[in-house]
Amino acid sequence: MTVMPFAFRGRPELSGLDRRARSDVRRLAWHFAQRHWSLHAPAFAWLVFVVLHTRFGVVAERSEYLFVTVLFFIVAVVVIRLHIAHYLRPARAIYDLFGATAMRVIVRR
Repeated sequence: MTVMPFAFRGRPELSGLDRRARSDVRRLAWHFAQRHWSLHAPAFAWLVFVVLHTRFGVVAERSEYLFVTVLFFIVAVVVIRLHIAHYLRPARAIYDLFGATAMRVIVRR
């Protein structure tokens, strides 16, 4: 069964876990994902767009500016979900090895 990478429901890495454990594994995957530079690429691209817009008026209409901003937001959400999905397997392995208490120490929760 192929599961969309940004849909966490039905992921084999999360099977057999209760709600709290799934949350811990996703949180650890997010913890790992934050350290990857490409996670921040949409935010950087949006900042460049804002600078270009304010200095040079790249898009003239306010509605176009809002459309591009919403588009960057959607891309950022998809990139975040893809990064988290990428790190689910190692996060689950660490969870299975160390348990819930160690997970909370790792992510400082």
